[in-house]
Amino acid sequence: MLAGAVARLERDRLWPGAVAQALRQWSRIAHHPRLALSGGCGCPLCNPFYTTGERAVLELALHALPARAARELRGMVEPLDALYLARSWPLPTVSPADGW
Repeated sequence: MLAGAVARLERDRLWPGAVAQALRQWSRIAHHPRLALSGGCGCPLCNPFYTTGERAVLELALHALPARAARELRGMVEPLDALYLARSWPLPTVSPADGW
């Protein structure tokens, strides 16, 4: 169910492999948040680990996939979100209501 829905979404709105790539990178950052915050100006050329694009791809997928597929993907993303939040410091100027 998830694979077919993701393939359709990637074909229509993203690129092949976008969701799996984003999930892998988000997992890497969630386990090692310092990778996302270390050095450079914040662009992928200065620091290839400093991106928020992978979480944005996952957020798009969570909202664009059919409910059942989104629920399955959410089951993979939410533990990573929790891990990331537990290992990082929130910006005090950003409201939690703003989402990812």
